[in-house]
Amino acid sequence: MARNKRKKKISKRPLIYLLTILCGIGFYLHNSKAGIDKEEEVYPNSINEASIQTPTSTYNPEEDERFYDLDSYLLAANKKHKLPEDYEPTDLALPQIELRCSQCYLRQEAASQLEELYNDALKEGIRISLISGYRSYDYQVALYNSYVSNYGQEMTDTFSARPGYSDHQTGLAMDLGGVDTRYDLTQDFELTNEGAWLHEHAHEYGFIMRFPKGKEDITGYNYEPWHFRYIGKEEAMALMEEDEWNTFEEYYGIEGGYYED
Repeated sequence: MARNKRKKKISKRPLIYLLTILCGIGFYLHNSKAGIDKEEEVYPNSINEASIQTPTSTYNPEEDERFYDLDSYLLAANKKHKLPEDYEPTDLALPQIELRCSQCYLRQEAASQLEELYNDALKEGIRISLISGYRSYDYQVALYNSYVSNYGQEMTDTFSARPGYSDHQTGLAMDLGGVDTRYDLTQDFELTNEGAWLHEHAHEYGFIMRFPKGKEDITGYNYEPWHFRYIGKEEAMALMEEDEWNTFEEYYGIEGGYYED
């Protein structure tokens, strides 16, 4: 009888061992699954925190001094960035090219680069002229008000800057024309030899088309193939290489568009 009881006792051990192993495996799998679920809940939050701490660009455009420094060639002037009323560049110079205005001043480096552009274009039979350069705050007051009286404010805001918001006040913006004055300050300027040459080569001298085609919602202004802005050779080349119709606002990630009111 004792022998039989012993046999029964021994025969139960494998079952006990098996149950113990299965319970252990179940406990392990349960804890592992719980751990995975916990990681899945925490991991996205960790990624979000990392993305906030690591900026997507090398600078914060709203804190970058280049857009606010009055001596910078990247000084921002648009419907979201206003210049001081009394601001006037200290290095204004008269470019030695064909001029269509008596006071066509530009900042020294912009004037020098425009002269180089003008002379190189002449070598290819392209004759470019300067129609407008630096405009003071007071000049913009008179110009803007005259447009408003003729066209109303809503329409005027699509093609002329309010005083203090004009790119021309930086001394780095200019309106360019060609031989046939009928195309001056019109969108058909793009069809002229001068307009086509500028579109292809202006960036090589540090100039960008300030208000490109199809970007009205970004710049806040109609397409102006005659309006160019100096930002420096390296910057202009990089902007143009990324997209030939790129805007100042898009490339540098700064606000533009429309006035707050």
